Amino acid sequence: MQLDPIVSVFSDTELCVKCGLCLPHCPTYGKTLDENESPRGRLSLIQAWAAGQLEATPALLTHIDNCLLCRSCESACPANVPYGRLVDDFRQATTTIIKRPLASRIKSIAIGITLQSPRLQRWSALANRIFSAIGLMQSFGLSETAAGLPEMYEHGQWYGFHSALGKETAKVALFLGCTAELADAETVTAAIRLLTRLGVSITVPSEQGCCGGMALHNGDGKGFAKMKRRNLLVFQNSEFDTVLTFASGCGAVLKEYESHGFNSKFIDISNFLAELSWPDNIFLESLSAKVIVHSPCSLKNVMKSDRHPIVLLKQIPGIHVESLIDVPNCCGAAGTYLLNHPEMAHALREDFLVKIKACSPDFIATSNVGCAMHLRAGLKQNGMGHVQVLHPLVLLERQLAVKSNNPSPLRSIS
Repeated sequence: MQLDPIVSVFSDTELCVKCGLCLPHCPTYGKTLDENESPRGRLSLIQAWAAGQLEATPALLTHIDNCLLCRSCESACPANVPYGRLVDDFRQATTTIIKRPLASRIKSIAIGITLQSPRLQRWSALANRIFSAIGLMQSFGLSETAAGLPEMYEHGQWYGFHSALGKETAKVALFLGCTAELADAETVTAAIRLLTRLGVSITVPSEQGCCGGMALHNGDGKGFAKMKRRNLLVFQNSEFDTVLTFASGCGAVLKEYESHGFNSKFIDISNFLAELSWPDNIFLESLSAKVIVHSPCSLKNVMKSDRHPIVLLKQIPGIHVESLIDVPNCCGAAGTYLLNHPEMAHALREDFLVKIKACSPDFIATSNVGCAMHLRAGLKQNGMGHVQVLHPLVLLERQLAVKSNNPSPLRSIS
């Protein structure tokens, strides 16, 4: 009888008919060929535990925690099994039953504290560069993080209201996420410049906070609920037509907030820009460069907006745009996965780096900050540090120009 509530919570595991269509899409199964590391295998483990047939052991937790939550399996599943939610529910249900390694818990707490404080992020960025210069980051096992951070980017005030330049066509709010100061400052600044130039007024609420994704995926249900309530309170404002996100990992979490339909207001910025009618006097200057577009799992499998960055970048005259094909569905970043599971994260990234090296691009454009850091670090470690890794809208903003009589205005280009 005591198991009945648990069985009820995980009843959706029964939707999985074990057909195996998910297997070719699972990054960890592709590397290990171990059914315990596949979506249907993990669902079977969760189902058996909920039914009292398996004990909650560290070995069980390891198989579930090895999942990147890329959710490629959901896109391939004919039964629409809510795999991501079931994994999150399992982690939350077992967080007090199975203790994770102490080092992992300390690392998660430290990352969480840092990401909740923009001021601490600024100090962290400075300390990172000092410690990296004298070799301490490698001693602490954080050389990967150091290599993945972009160059420090000086910026002005983000928070508050930014009026549209020219005729106002839309009002939006901008969700920054918790890594903006440390790893995405140029993207935020480019977003504000680009949007206001296109006639969009922007509000950047200072009261906003972390989307809660890290807490959610680490089994901290109470922490996630607190962060969700905070953001819903801030962004449930009728003055905003839309709330734009530029880090797809954050966007994916926000998109699935249970908020009586309000989650439909959260839209990826590339999606918004592709559907926006651009002013007649705005055009994009020519750029002779090769760009590889990386589609983050969160953008592709949750937000369903992976086509928009490619559509936008192809509007730049002279540019050559390619998408990464014949590579796994996930680069291995997956939030904090790259820190907690470095071997698998590096193995998955290596497949991307082989493809990138063969293409010899000038830029890698990706819509998720974690993926950007992971790929940037890999490029540097493989002698390809000259390849710039940036958000697609940064490249768009760099090429943006104004002309009094533009013969080919950019209308809606979706």
